[in-house]
Amino acid sequence: MNVRLAYGKIIDRQVFYEKGGNLHPKLDNIVLLQAEPGIAGAFLIFRGWADDHGSFTEQFKIKEPEGRTIYTSSPREVHIVSATHTERLEDEVADLEFEFAGEGYLLILYADGREIATINFDVKVE
Repeated sequence: MNVRLAYGKIIDRQVFYEKGGNLHPKLDNIVLLQAEPGIAGAFLIFRGWADDHGSFTEQFKIKEPEGRTIYTSSPREVHIVSATHTERLEDEVADLEFEFAGEGYLLILYADGREIATINFDVKVE
């Protein structure tokens, strides 16, 4: 299946709702920690898949700037009903441990095992 990512966002849940609870391009991709190293509070991962119709298996990974994978989602079957439809997905990740705050963390999105998109995000201490 030929699929593309229409949009993707990773953001601290509290920040998302404090900024109105609506997705828009000006929202920063950010995860917050209470301390370093630390466990992140809940954060949200939004995706919009489009461009074809049919089914595919979606999965995502979170990697540190050095390339170590610190989170891998479970595979999920996604069905896009038509070429004009955008399938909107949202996941919440909580209690993920980050060894350090910094820039250059990666959210990598896969469809049928192929890397489709990479989203850079920062991890900051509140």
